[in-house]
Amino acid sequence: MFGLGRSLVLGLVVGLALMLAGVTASNGQALAQQPPLTLAVGDQEWLGQPGRITRTAVGRGDVVEAQVLDPRSLLVTAVGPGSTTLKVWTAGASQPRETLIQVRPAGGEGLEGEYSLAPHSSSAEIRGVTRSLERHDQAVSRFATPPIDASQQLGPVQVQTDIRVVEVNRSRMASAGFFIGRNQAGSTRFALGRSDETLDFLSGGAVAPNAGDGGFSIIQVNTSGVLSAISALSANGFAYTLAEPSLVSLSGQTASFLAGGEFPFPVQSGDDEISVDFKEFGIRLQLTPTVLDERRIMLKVAPEVSELDFSRGVQTAGVAVPALNVRRTDTTVQLGNGESFIISGLVSRNIIQSVDKIPGLGDIPVIGSFFRSTRLDRDEKELVMIVTPHLVRPLAAGVDLGPMPGEAFEDYDPNFLELMFDPRDAQEIQRVSEVGFSP
Repeated sequence: MFGLGRSLVLGLVVGLALMLAGVTASNGQALAQQPPLTLAVGDQEWLGQPGRITRTAVGRGDVVEAQVLDPRSLLVTAVGPGSTTLKVWTAGASQPRETLIQVRPAGGEGLEGEYSLAPHSSSAEIRGVTRSLERHDQAVSRFATPPIDASQQLGPVQVQTDIRVVEVNRSRMASAGFFIGRNQAGSTRFALGRSDETLDFLSGGAVAPNAGDGGFSIIQVNTSGVLSAISALSANGFAYTLAEPSLVSLSGQTASFLAGGEFPFPVQSGDDEISVDFKEFGIRLQLTPTVLDERRIMLKVAPEVSELDFSRGVQTAGVAVPALNVRRTDTTVQLGNGESFIISGLVSRNIIQSVDKIPGLGDIPVIGSFFRSTRLDRDEKELVMIVTPHLVRPLAAGVDLGPMPGEAFEDYDPNFLELMFDPRDAQEIQRVSEVGFSP
């Protein structure tokens, strides 16, 4: 009985000792782990300790340096990007205090909210998303060394660019008294003859007829009414639409368009063999859009117009090869979603000589000049391009596209009475369907 009591007391003592040891170890482990510390290269941080410092250790000396200031504090200096651990032993503690320190490159400030910085060996890795390419470039440029860029851009990254290529006959406009100028408001003015009235092409507005007595009109065009002015010139034979493409490309990728053809020319090799190669000509357009944010687009446009000129051609292997008259330009603009700009100034000039004479009499030497006349006509044409970019997104899979334009005419076979007394409304039949891409 007495031996059983001693065993019970001994067991209680051992259990209590084990519990105290567990509590002490738990407290020591909790004391060892400290909150992580984030610094930039060149920053310094003062760290206080609960006891007298007996020893310090740094995992990577190229990332941070630790200097003991007094028995209970030390100074940590960030010397390079990366991550490391700092261990501090104090008197009376069984475990060292361990702190994880992350050092980002200098210039990483201002990235919060859009990016997160992850130290990666000797450089930084940028992660996260952004909606502005301009802010992204500004943030990355602040780093002393180029970071590893693992960020992504949100928002639309596809651009649909509508282009209208128009050739304006400047000679016909000049002969008709048509001139182009600018008013005080900065808008373009197309004037024909003399008039006391002005036709304004406003956004969404209609064209009012001229009530002047001169019989001519002045068309004043602001930025939103440029297409209306071009349509008016085309309807009167002063302009001709050469091409009207619509190109879709990813941000940063180049899209191209060619309306023209290819002409063959012989190529002679070293072993006296002749092969045929082809050269493109016509209207060529290359554009590279870059989406800056959800409202702005930077667009690089390189138009080129070339035409065959047999008067300046050469003979190659007995074949007449024409020359090319080329007009090209290269420009970069920044504009908003849906805004337009105009490229002009691509002018071509041709001089045409025509002879009018009385048959027979006009060919007589000396006196034949009285029966014929020679006229030199100058033909001037200017190429105008109206470019309008749009930010677009593809339609989701499985979306009903609806009827295609003109689909209602497929089974429409009216008889004579329907054509005369019951014509169908063209606006109702020809529905405009937003398919493919939607802004």
